[in-house]
Formats: sequence, structure tokens, C-alpha cells
Amino acid sequence: MADRRAIIAAGALLLALTGCTGGNTDRDPSGRTTTVSPAAVRTDAEPLTKRFPSLGTPTALHWQGAAAGADSGGVPGPTDVHIQALIMLTPDVVTAAQKNYQFTPATDGPDLSAQLQPFAPAKAAWQQSDAFTEQVRTSRYSGTILLDPDSRTVWLDVIGG
Repeated sequence: MADRRAIIAAGALLLALTGCTGGNTDRDPSGRTTTVSPAAVRTDAEPLTKRFPSLGTPTALHWQGAAAGADSGGVPGPTDVHIQALIMLTPDVVTAAQKNYQFTPATDGPDLSAQLQPFAPAKAAWQQSDAFTEQVRTSRYSGTILLDPDSRTVWLDVIGG
């Protein structure tokens, strides 16, 4: 019995020492790049209409999506996605939103990436509504939803999956 305990203790000590010395160097982040290219601006509607069906079928959209957070080198698992989008809605969707939700002037405008800035409406009067935001982003996402009724544009800045 004592020999078995000695073998188990030696094995545990060996595992502990291997962990302390680094063992697997594949996870060393020093060899990884520290700069990240900005996500490409996309115009395909299906990924957004699937995630945010209450926005209907947009007449135009420009958006970026990327994995949220940094690579920790840990165990793989579900990845949240950070989505920023400028979505032009149909007139009937905007009319329904204004009829069904109470909007107030937004305290802050969108924090647009440099790639999305050219697609933002000029002189937008961004409006916000907590109820509209909850309806659009569903329970799977958190973040900001703003509406500029004059240009029929929604600003979406959400994280989730």
C-alpha cells in the first residue's frame, strides 16, 4: 500500500513540475501578432435578418462582425460575436417602431468604426427606446440600438451569440 502511495505522490509531483516549467509552449502568446486588422465591412443581409428579425428586410446595410474578447489560449468554447451595423429600414418598419415605442433623443451617438463612418447618415438625430432596443436585440444580445427616423437608419452595436 505504501508503494502505491509513493507512486501516486511521485506522479502528482511530476505533473506539478511539468505545469510549472511550461510543458506545452504552443500556448506562448509572445509569438502571436499583437495587431488585429479591422473586420471587413459586409453588406450581406441574411446574417443580420436571421439574428434580428424585428428589423424586417433592410433596404441597405453595412456591418462588421468579429469574435468578442481576446484569445486567452484556454479551452475552446462558445464565442460571442461583436456586431456593429448601420441598417436602413423600410418606411413601414420605421412607422411601426415610432407608433409602438416611445423614443427620446439619444444621450450619445454611435461610436462608429472608421470603416463604417462613410455609411452613416449625415446630421442624424439619433433616438433611443429601451423597449425598442429589447425587441430588436432579443435575449441573445446586449448593447445599443439607436434609430434615426429621418434616414430610416438603425445603429446596432451588440455583443452576444
